[in-house]
Amino acid sequence: VYGPLNQQVSTSAERLQGIGKLSLLAGLLFCWLLVLDSGLAHSAVLEESSRRECAVCHVMWMDEFKTGAETLVPWIGHAALMRGTYGVVSDEFMCYSCHDGFIADSRLVWTGHRHTVFEEPSEDLSIDERKFPLSAQGEIYCGTCHTVHSSESGEMVEELSYSLFLRMGNRNSEMCMECHQEYDDGPAKGRHSIGEKIEKGFPAALQELGLRSARDREEVICNSCHNVHGAKSENLLPVAVGISNFCGSCHEDQNIRKPGGGAFLAHTMDIRFEQAEASEELREAGARFEDGKLICLSCHNLHQGVDEEALLVQRDTMESELCLSCHDSKRVIKETPHNLLVSDPELKIKTTAERDVRQAGLCGVCHGAHGWRQEMRAGEEPAAEACNTCHGVGRGRLELEMKGPYSHSVGVDIKEASPVEELALPLFNHDFTPGEKVYCASCHDTHQSPGQVYGSPSGLDERGLVATSFLRVEQYNELCAQCHTEQLVVEGANHDPLLFKEEYRNIRGEGPEQSGVCGACHLMHEGPTPVGFAAPPPERSYPDQISRNPENFYCLACHEQERVGREKLVGEISHPLGEKPQSSESSPELAELEVTCLSCHDIHRWAPGQHGRGPGSLQEGDLSNSFLRRDNRQGELCLECHRTPGLVIDSAHDLSAHRQRPQEMGVCEQCHASHNALDEKLWGRKLDPEIFPSEGRELRLCLDCHRSGGPGEDTAVTLFRHPDSLLLSDPALLAALDLADPKRTLAAVEREIGCATCHDPHLWSRQRLAGERVAGDEAPLASFLKLGDPAATFCADCHDLEVRSKYLFYHQEKVRREDSPYYAADPVGAVREMLKKFRGEKR
Repeated sequence: VYGPLNQQVSTSAERLQGIGKLSLLAGLLFCWLLVLDSGLAHSAVLEESSRRECAVCHVMWMDEFKTGAETLVPWIGHAALMRGTYGVVSDEFMCYSCHDGFIADSRLVWTGHRHTVFEEPSEDLSIDERKFPLSAQGEIYCGTCHTVHSSESGEMVEELSYSLFLRMGNRNSEMCMECHQEYDDGPAKGRHSIGEKIEKGFPAALQELGLRSARDREEVICNSCHNVHGAKSENLLPVAVGISNFCGSCHEDQNIRKPGGGAFLAHTMDIRFEQAEASEELREAGARFEDGKLICLSCHNLHQGVDEEALLVQRDTMESELCLSCHDSKRVIKETPHNLLVSDPELKIKTTAERDVRQAGLCGVCHGAHGWRQEMRAGEEPAAEACNTCHGVGRGRLELEMKGPYSHSVGVDIKEASPVEELALPLFNHDFTPGEKVYCASCHDTHQSPGQVYGSPSGLDERGLVATSFLRVEQYNELCAQCHTEQLVVEGANHDPLLFKEEYRNIRGEGPEQSGVCGACHLMHEGPTPVGFAAPPPERSYPDQISRNPENFYCLACHEQERVGREKLVGEISHPLGEKPQSSESSPELAELEVTCLSCHDIHRWAPGQHGRGPGSLQEGDLSNSFLRRDNRQGELCLECHRTPGLVIDSAHDLSAHRQRPQEMGVCEQCHASHNALDEKLWGRKLDPEIFPSEGRELRLCLDCHRSGGPGEDTAVTLFRHPDSLLLSDPALLAALDLADPKRTLAAVEREIGCATCHDPHLWSRQRLAGERVAGDEAPLASFLKLGDPAATFCADCHDLEVRSKYLFYHQEKVRREDSPYYAADPVGAVREMLKKFRGEKR
């Protein structure tokens, strides 16, 4: 039964001897005395009589013990414990004789930690021994606070917890304050409030721990935090761990709980020191820690706080020495512009409590242990708003605030970029807890600059502060490369401003030596909307189909006259911008996007597949590089949006391997130019003015090749014009005829039959359009003819049955003469004979 008693009891071997006998005797006496007359006058209670219940404890009153015979319980004739009486009555073991868990389960009272006993009271206590007697040795013992003779012992069960055999009532901690008077002055003396109302009511979680508020009032008393018996810690708290959660039961509006609770940017609790270290001075001042972890009591001393507001263990100075006693690495902020003691001499920056830096302190003007001390705009992401509090557009609080509308994206997932495997930059959630998104603090360390050492600053401004942008990585390119590794390949390539022949400065007037390669084109803050491009804006105006997609200005800002990219001008006629690819000619994803310069060009990567930096010198580009997204020597890039014209690849019009055409021009570029084209068809080949000078340009585009000495001399065209009677010149007739595709025929434009009336230069046959390869695919009826059987077209309206022969032999002079066998009345038979001969030759 007595084994679990606390150490103080168990170590008293002499007093333990005979305790079983004493307990048994006391129990028998108690049962025997219960049947005695209990109706005697109250005045007789103090008589030393063995006929009263008093003898249950006052065993020395029993007449049997007053004989000269040896008794079961040795006679004590001196004051062993309590002054002026026999010690056996007030001995601790007398209480244990009943409160041992046999009569009532009160063992909790004797387990764990309890109020100080068997020690002399400290000098801080004010003990009136007339009310609260001490032992014969002048020590506190059970009887100092308790007596069974107390009129405050309580008659109702609900009163027992307030006055159970106490020497005076303690409903509102009155008895505690009789001795601990130094704790009765509240915050004015650096102590936790007593008698302050708990607005939300006393927490049920604390009631379950045996704590309570003032009787009939929701006010704080000593017993709201302390258990005099059965406490879990030496300071009589009902918990041994989780002190911060214990405090948070009442202080819900202050983040003294585990991370994720409480106000924004409040100091985290219940964590081990990783980025800070408590100083020895702080520990000596009374800071307490829980298993090496930070708790509320690490900063607060609830009974001996040094100030009347926060009950801190150490006075917080204007330079925030309390904060810096743990966060010594942040001390370098004193030498930066974020030291508002220097950079805000007018004291414009104030906390939400209207306190300036001299009142709140170097750290406290922004940071509060229980939450951010600057006003936050509603609806903004807190992790960004923390900086915008002072640096936001139009806040008017600091000289250095955002002047422009654009800044680097915040709140974006890092996976959208191309980060290095071991990212050196921190990522956050919107509430500034560790996460996966980029916010201001990902790039900026608000307390210091890279390599800054306290006490040895360099590069000071006129105020004596370090001139810094608070970047976590000093070199701009290295900083950007932490997330944008795929874009850093621009270094050493043609878009590296360090390689430019002409001097280049961004809109801030910074050269590449100051801005870095990235900063030459990109502004993280204050850039023009919406892309923040650092190059000076274009000087000329552009039509809406170009200007409505501002990313086009990435190229046009430099590739203009009098700009650094003037050697590579895009020209007056270039690939159309602002249009969407035809859905049948591209993927569904591309069909939803308007064409911009960036549709074809990756302005950071000189060649597709490049992963290292560029060659380090300016290069003359070709179709395999030139910042193209795909190698276009075989038309791969054009095919992304032009699938049908792409069928020209490997056809008779694929001149990329022709002996008379430059192979480096690829497939499409043999005829077309994406930039600096000669006409709206993006024609890129200059026509020899000596060849067919009297013919129209539309005919010359084909005749330039299909002539003697040209790449198409094997299929040279000598007859290429419809007879002089231009039947298609009448607009009414044009409307009456059913042209297969008016937009793609010359007849609809110039009202004459030309090459494009019958031919599609990209498509050899309709079978190829369907993805088929059938017999006769390369027959003359194919030959890039787009109308199919001419007998089913408008040609038959004039030529009737002769249409097939005339159509097939249109370019041959003999079909124009009446003596020609192909001019016979049987044109169908003539066509069959020609096909038979053609197929025989192929075999």
